Amino acid sequence: MKTILDKQRHIPSPYEIRFRAMNTWIEFKFYAAESQAEEYIVLVKNWFETIEHRFTRFQADSELSYLNRLSGETCIVSDPMLEVLQLAELYRIKTNDTFNPFVLKALIRAGYSKSYEALPRNSLETNLIGESCQNPFFPLALNVRMKSVQLPSDTHLDLGGIVKSWAVKRIATFLHDKHCVERGLINAGGDLLAWSTEAEKQWMIGVEDPWNPEKELGYIACNELAVATSSTLGRRWENQHGVQHHLIDPRTMRPSESDIVQCTIIGKDPIECEIWSKTLCILGLEEGTKLFLERAPGNEALVFTKDRKSHFYGKQASMGTIWKSIDIDEYHYLI
Repeated sequence: MKTILDKQRHIPSPYEIRFRAMNTWIEFKFYAAESQAEEYIVLVKNWFETIEHRFTRFQADSELSYLNRLSGETCIVSDPMLEVLQLAELYRIKTNDTFNPFVLKALIRAGYSKSYEALPRNSLETNLIGESCQNPFFPLALNVRMKSVQLPSDTHLDLGGIVKSWAVKRIATFLHDKHCVERGLINAGGDLLAWSTEAEKQWMIGVEDPWNPEKELGYIACNELAVATSSTLGRRWENQHGVQHHLIDPRTMRPSESDIVQCTIIGKDPIECEIWSKTLCILGLEEGTKLFLERAPGNEALVFTKDRKSHFYGKQASMGTIWKSIDIDEYHYLI
């Protein structure tokens, strides 16, 4: 009997955990032997808590806050910070400055001065820093060899637009490559990476209805896929300047006013999916999709606009196989 029980303990079973970190919900689903499940759960929770402490702008002792206090000076940074800053610079260039980490002042000016769950949703409270913010179109001064960075004087970083997807990619890769977790899914507030070595066991990922967040329009079926969703309808609050949200257009340094209200990108890399989902929401349907199609080959997009229409940009073969049970108003098939 003991031998049979020992064997059962090593048969992969499904596990799931949901917890708060990085100002959002983290969802971790995986298959593992009973003897390993708790180890993986602790590993993932510790990872996201560590990353939050390093990259948050809401804690004075974080590495990000340290860099912002010393803008204008050369600072030695940790390996994780250097990696994220290199990625931020790469995607700043790739998106023609649409993805830009130097928007912290604009976020605070719009009223996003504290963790989102602590923000008053209907209040005249705001945190103005002058009447306008300078457009932050300049490169990061990185020295990879010295592991240092120098922020331009009087500029401040916000890395929330890239860190969650980077954290998802790093821990998922670690679980798969180092711990041989053959089937798993990690979702950090809409930045998601799923993997499975068994073709017949697909993950089903719901696609949120932008007009009714409690409902799903359909789902994405996949074995190995990254998914990211950005929206101007989700994280919103109100102050004397009207309704605000967290997607800052660096051309105006104010919350984006484009015709796109929600965008879901699928591909292989959660970081790239996250960057392009935000880029399309900021640039809008015409300009955003043009840049996306030019510079993000291999990815697909489902876009919702203010007129309540849905637009699909992807391969025709993906409809019904990857994207399932979703009503599309306009198809833009890619060759």
